[in-house]
Order: sequence, then structure tokens, then C-alpha cells
Amino acid sequence: MSAEQVGGGDGNFFVAARGWRHPAWVENFYPEGLPADWQLSYYSNEFRAVVVPADEWASVDALDIVRWQEDTDEAFRFFLEVADLRTGWADFKALVAPLAEQIGGILLRPAHCDTDLTQLELSLQRARQLAPVTVILPSGLVLSDTGRQRLLDDGIASPWNIDQGAPCWTPGTLALACTDATVRTPRQWRKVVENCLSFGVDSDTVLLMLEGEAPDIEALRVTMMIADMLPATETLR
Repeated sequence: MSAEQVGGGDGNFFVAARGWRHPAWVENFYPEGLPADWQLSYYSNEFRAVVVPADEWASVDALDIVRWQEDTDEAFRFFLEVADLRTGWADFKALVAPLAEQIGGILLRPAHCDTDLTQLELSLQRARQLAPVTVILPSGLVLSDTGRQRLLDDGIASPWNIDQGAPCWTPGTLALACTDATVRTPRQWRKVVENCLSFGVDSDTVLLMLEGEAPDIEALRVTMMIADMLPATETLR
């Protein structure tokens, strides 16, 4: 299945786990004895995108990035999470250069930030040079009017936590829906997918991210299947 087939004929909808190195997956997803270095390749044979957690960057080098590119096909998408506002963006761009055609978006996820988002502005500028960007704000942070306007001016769509009611999409080039509570019925997942697909037009990217210690493999499969089955008319705003 190619990325162009995902999302009721709209190739810009992606379902992804946050990370692929989950110990629990060794028992319930990856074949017994599969080397750790082959896990990404195995994951990418079934799913069309992955979120690379921010802490992953501390342990990878240029050769690892080349292997990621070699282990996935050109339709596979990497969504790169960045938490450190001190990130050297020139070095980061050079590091991920082998993935340039496969970067679906940047998820800025600072642990701390001011309410005006002044501390985030440089990272926003640099990240937008690489790919579409969204921002996952620290829990409990209430933006000032200046902060909210900054996101609007930069075309940043606020993420939707699907465990907290219906989405309120704002204009942007990357929409993020996320959850770590994956126990839902197929009917409930269909509603989630429909809400995700209601965001975009052809140029927008929508990412449904399942996170937590061990994202639910069956939930990933179900949401992908539902997206593929929805007719194209249901994916339009």
C-alpha cells in the first residue's frame, strides 16, 4: 500500500506510532528473534509513517539516518520531534539530509516555553525551512494573545488531543491529532479519522499519532484501514 492510497484517496493523511523501538512490541508485533536494527524496516512494511521521538536524536549519528532511509521506501514519511529549543538547526538539517524527501513534518515539543512563544520563534523559523510544523505546548501552558497570534501568523495549527473532545482546527499546513489512550471501538476510531480528514485540503498534511509506552498495533491497523475505506467525498471539508 503506498502513501498515495492512504486517507480515502487523499495522500496527505498519515497514521503513525511515536517511535518504533517499544519493548512490548518485541512480544506482540515483531517476529521472534528479529534484530533490533531490522525493526524499522519491518514496521515500514505495514505502516506508512513514524514519529521520531525527541530523545532519539541523542543516540543517532549520520550512519543511522542513512540506514533509516535505506530501510524504508520513498513513500514512507518521518515526522521529527524536536524538544530542545537550543537545537543547532544547521547541524540538525545536515544530520537528517538523507531523509529530506521523506520528512512529513516537524513536531516542536518544548518542555518549557513562555506564554508569548518568544523563546520558540527561532525554532519555528528554522523548522519551517525543513518541513511543515506543528507545536505541542507544555501541559498547562496557557498562551497569551500574542502567543496565539504568533501561531496564526506562522500558519501553525494547534494539535488536537482526541481524548479531550472534538477538534477545533485552525488554519495550518500540518494538523496533528494525538492520543495515548487507544482502547476504542472501530466506530469510535472511524469518528476520529473523519475528524482528522475534515481538516485538510490537498496541500495540507494530517497526522494521527498514537503514543505512550507501547502504542496499540491494532489501533494503528484499524485507523489505517478505516482511512482507506472512506470514500473521497468524506475527506473534504
